[in-house]
Formats: sequence, structure tokens, C-alpha cells
Amino acid sequence: MKPIQNIVLLHAYSRRNSGDGLLVDLSAALLREAFGPRIRLAVVAADPASFPEYADVLPAPVIAASGLARVTAAAGTACGLATPALKTLRERLTQADLIVGVGGGYLRARDGVEAIKLALGHVAQADAARAANKPTVYLPQSIGPAMACTSTLSDYAATRLRDALSAFSAVCVRDDRSKTFLRGNANVLRMPDMAVLEFARAREEVLARAASRGDHVKHVALVLREAPSWSRAQRERYAHSTREIIALLQGQCRLSFAVQSTGRGNDDAAYYRRLGVSGELPSLRHLLQHDTPDAVVSVRLHGALESLLHGVPAFHLSYERKGFGAYDDLGIPGWVANAADFNATAVAQHLFAPQALPSFWDATEGALVRISAQRASLIETLRCAAGMEARRDESHHERPQLLDA
Repeated sequence: MKPIQNIVLLHAYSRRNSGDGLLVDLSAALLREAFGPRIRLAVVAADPASFPEYADVLPAPVIAASGLARVTAAAGTACGLATPALKTLRERLTQADLIVGVGGGYLRARDGVEAIKLALGHVAQADAARAANKPTVYLPQSIGPAMACTSTLSDYAATRLRDALSAFSAVCVRDDRSKTFLRGNANVLRMPDMAVLEFARAREEVLARAASRGDHVKHVALVLREAPSWSRAQRERYAHSTREIIALLQGQCRLSFAVQSTGRGNDDAAYYRRLGVSGELPSLRHLLQHDTPDAVVSVRLHGALESLLHGVPAFHLSYERKGFGAYDDLGIPGWVANAADFNATAVAQHLFAPQALPSFWDATEGALVRISAQRASLIETLRCAAGMEARRDESHHERPQLLDA
């Protein structure tokens, strides 16, 4: 049997968003676990320079360009012309033994502008993977909606996205709404987020870190971001509740502010400055490593999950369905709230309740066995897609069930 050597990882974004960088790292680690440490991994990224630790990083067609070059590439792609970046990608895909879509939430659009970005930036990569006719697996995603300027264009965009994914070996989704969006595709698997799967793998180390800390909340880290495309009323509620949670936490413990994303339209530091927050603004990763808080409150999902992987309980203020899906998978639905309508007092009371921190880890215990089995089945899915037999030590796990067409 030919060994799996060349793998192309599509749809990477930028390490300047720590959550997206984490997803690339977790995807790469999972692939090396499935196929061995000597695989040759090519990463296709919107911000190639932000991944210097990977030896082979290709610019993503259209979205890796900027300024006039991006406009030119977008126009060419829209007209069906192969740009230099797309030609390079197609050539590399023909050499691949396996194609993988990184986990994330990039296959969606809420308006006409986002629909154009989806089509030219990501569906173009999926089309190239489909044309290569190689085994292809997309790691856990949030997919859809695909909305455009009119209902007719929205229907077209949704159909186009579903069709682009329908021929792949497997498409993993991390929430039930994504599963519903792809209900006509027979290759869909329901899986937890990549960081949730990593928690199951690293649970002994995570729980050991958690056990080394106390049960009292004396230091909280807050990870905030600009409000997404909500209504004016929702943005005003979010701004009010954000200021309220800052005041409540500052009155009860030491409060640190941490940054999860900078640049490319997602600059958390700029948002903190607009809030009037001054002083040092470390990255969340730096804070977790060098000034570990007792708990985290994060508006960014992977800020919450990265904290969890460091043994720090995290309350998540979710602005998308992915957060509720991840916390349901972890067995801690009480630790997530809607960021557009959260009660700051209730969040603070939850954090400072007696035995809140131990109960966080106790609640995850019941989900860990299931998540571990799902992670093993995902590795088996990758190996089976590539034409390899399941490993003997994993053969007792059930094959993941595909959705009915």
C-alpha cells in the first residue's frame, strides 16, 4: 500500500487571529497522528507570511492578494480565468495523496459582499479540490447560510456551496444547523470542534493543570471583540453589557484584558482602545503562559477553548452557533450565553459561585469518553478516505455514521 506522503491543507486564514492559527496547528497535529510525522504538509493560507513555522505555505487564490492585485485576481476568477495562484494550487493538488479542509467557519455568507468573498475565496478552493479527484476530507466546520442580495441569488449560492462539497470523501460539521444546511449531502459527519477534540486527547494534562490551581477566582482574563453585524439595538446592548461586566469584575477580582486577534479586519486591541481600556494588552496565549488567570470570559470561541486547554475554566459569550455547539459537546451548556443579550450580573454570579471552578471540570467528565471516541473515528475517517486500513488499536471504535441523503 502506497504511504500517504503529500497532504494539502486548504482554507487556512492567518495566525494574527490566534484562534485560526490554533485550528491550523490542531489540524496539522491530527494529520501527523493519522499518517505519521514524516508527511509533507502544504498549507494554503490567506496570510502565508503568518505561518513561518510551516515549510510549505501557498497563497490562497484571491484572498491572499491585496489592493489592486486582489481586484484583478477576483475579476479573473469571476470570469473563469486561472490566476497564477490558482494554477499553482491546482498543480499542487494533483500531487497530493490527500486534501484536507482546515476546521473553522469560513464556508458561509450573510449578504451579497460575503457571498462574493465566499465564491471567489473559498468555493474556488473547494472546486479545485474537487477537480483534482483526490480523497478529500473537511475537518469540523460551521457551514452556511449562503445568503446573497436576493432570494434567487441566495438559493444559487447555497446550491453552489452544497454541490461543491457533495463529492468529497467526508465533510465534518460542528453544529446541528450546519448539518441541516447540508441535509441533502450523504457525506456529512457531526463532529465536535477541533479544539474540543484536542481537549479529549490532552485531558490528563489539562486536568492536572486545573488541579494545581485553587478553587477561588482571584484573577479573571477578559477577551473581547468588536460586535459583529448585528442590529443597532443588539450592538448597543452588547456595548452596555460589556462595560457592566468590566465594572463588576474589577470590583471583585484582578482583571486582565487579553487580545485574541489583530489585523485583517479583526483588531481586538483597537476595540479595547475605543472602550477606553489603556495599559498593556497581551495576547491571550502570553497571558495563559505567564500570568495564568483563574478563569476567562471570552467573546471569541477559540479564546475560550484555548483557555480550557491550558486548564483554565472559560465562560463563553457566543455571537454564533459554533459556541453553543462546542459547549454542548463539552457538557457545559451553563457556561455559555448569547453575547448579543447577556446578563453581566448573571455571568459574574456564575463565575464567583461556590465551587464553580471544580464543577466546570466535573461537568466535562461525562462528555470526555464520547469525544475521545469521536476523535478516534475522525482519524479513522481520514485513513479510510486515503485508502488505509484502520489501526488495530482503534479497530474497536465504531465507524462514524454518515447522514442519510
